[in-house]
Amino acid sequence: MANNDFTPWVWYPEIWESKSKFYTWLRGSLRKAVWNTSPIKITFKNSGCSPPPPEYKGKAKSGQYCALSGEWEGKSKLQVDHKIGNVPLNDECDILDFIKHLIPPPNSLQLVKPEAHKIKSYAEKQGISYEEAMLQKQALEICKAKKDREFLKSKGIVPASNATKRREQIIEYLKENKI
Repeated sequence: MANNDFTPWVWYPEIWESKSKFYTWLRGSLRKAVWNTSPIKITFKNSGCSPPPPEYKGKAKSGQYCALSGEWEGKSKLQVDHKIGNVPLNDECDILDFIKHLIPPPNSLQLVKPEAHKIKSYAEKQGISYEEAMLQKQALEICKAKKDREFLKSKGIVPASNATKRREQIIEYLKENKI
């Protein structure tokens, strides 16, 4: 079978109405089957945790410092992250690399807090730094809550005429004030 003959979305349009939907399904299925129950992931998480630091006041018996934020977190809330992530699965030629990504080599994983993981994934997808992604996520949260005008006014800034410009104003303010 030639590469251009692999078109399950054409063969089964009642199941996958597009190529994108097929690869979204395949990505999720592989992650669920291979990564979510991976002995590599479970072993890494278990071996990477230690008792909490003296200043910790929560209930967790073990955990680790987040590799991205530097904050200590209990084991149950930590996630295992690939240091180099965002491996695409958008075409047949991506399948093997994606599977290899789910079986990572030693020293390619880190323990992270869920919010830090989301920020890192966003940064990788957008091709921006972790710090820039953090600012964009903060600005998006302010805008989603419909608090963008209030936020800008409270900082002495005249809100721009549309949401995109207001989000840019918020990002600029956050950058300048290191919030």
